[in-house]
Amino acid sequence: MVSVKLVEVTKRFGDFVAVDHISFHVREGEFFTLLGPSGCGKTTTLRLIAGFYKPDEGEIYFDNKLVNDLPPWKRNIGMVFQNYALWPHMNVWDNIAYGLKVRKIPRREIEKRVKEAIRLVGLEGLEKRKPSQLSGGQQQRVALARALVIEPQVLLLDEPLSNLDAKVRAQLRVEIRKLQKKLKITTIYVTHDQEEALSISDRVAVMSHGRILQIGTPREVYENPSSRFIADFIGMSNFIEGTVKELHPPMALIEAKGVLIEVLT
Repeated sequence: MVSVKLVEVTKRFGDFVAVDHISFHVREGEFFTLLGPSGCGKTTTLRLIAGFYKPDEGEIYFDNKLVNDLPPWKRNIGMVFQNYALWPHMNVWDNIAYGLKVRKIPRREIEKRVKEAIRLVGLEGLEKRKPSQLSGGQQQRVALARALVIEPQVLLLDEPLSNLDAKVRAQLRVEIRKLQKKLKITTIYVTHDQEEALSISDRVAVMSHGRILQIGTPREVYENPSSRFIADFIGMSNFIEGTVKELHPPMALIEAKGVLIEVLT
């Protein structure tokens, strides 16, 4: 297991700032989720961690090792993509084994690891099927097994369940979390689905416009949002505009539409 740390990381595409001076620390074995609306910089952040993009500013560390210039294949990460990214001409077994063959792992070790990965994700009996012969949920299990079979230091998941129907999505959500706890692997998960993020994460980072607005446990983020945007995005909230008349921490007196309301600060 390793920890992952980003320090003031920025990524630009031309004049567009996709990721804007973000910093966070993912602990060893933690399930950490980047949550936010489409286009907020979640996937770009994940690709920076994977090494597919290089930051324009800032530093990325695995444990205490700077990895800014380290290519993806030397970072020992496993990645699961939104669209599965399976080889269409390969069967389940060969898709899962592909990364091991590229790494020139001995054949006997490949057989051992692939069998175990297939067992872990519940694909026994489907080893000879092509991706086109599988359901969406089964294809995503293949993608997950392929990511895990290389025994990565960090598991990265980019909207892995967004193309699945609600029932399968809920089932796989539980399975992914169980696997992560069993393997104790440092995991960074990207989603725009609030329920998904709050139900499976140890901690959540809420993003908007390339910035991280709040980091906390699901309960902290839900019950104590740090901004109106987060309160509106995370849950059902009512907003009342008012003026602070008196402040006596931890209480404040607010005037709203001619009514005085005492609230916790």
